[in-house]
Amino acid sequence: MRILVTGACGYKGSVLVPKLLAQGHQVVALDLMWFGNFLEPQERLNVIRADVRDAKAIDLREIDTVIHLASVANDPCGDLDPKLTWEISALATMQLADKAVREGVSRFIYASSGSVYGVKEEAQVTEDLPLEPLSEYNKSKMVAERVL
Repeated sequence: MRILVTGACGYKGSVLVPKLLAQGHQVVALDLMWFGNFLEPQERLNVIRADVRDAKAIDLREIDTVIHLASVANDPCGDLDPKLTWEISALATMQLADKAVREGVSRFIYASSGSVYGVKEEAQVTEDLPLEPLSEYNKSKMVAERVL
């Protein structure tokens, strides 16, 4: 498959991308690279420095699957600039998903966060529990889930 991974150079993406390549997939890695790019160059890897907020510039032709990891990561970072958090974590998610549907991408995988459930007293937090986000980060993740 040909897979677009947004946030590919981040914490999760830098682990996921090599695994996708090892399985034989072609990967387009899209990231703003605020923290650098530690992905090893490979023949089936195309790394693009781009902002996920510019959905019009993201080429989805020949993409089978989008794995959308791009986000302002974690609660403290999300609260530093709430506007930026909402732009990246919610608005860009909506725009990219809409574009993917319109362009015939067969699968859109979104990485949310368990923090959308807030602080729970239950021994196990499951998807059946009510959402109680506390920070801008997990509020934006919750909204993106509902939009998708």
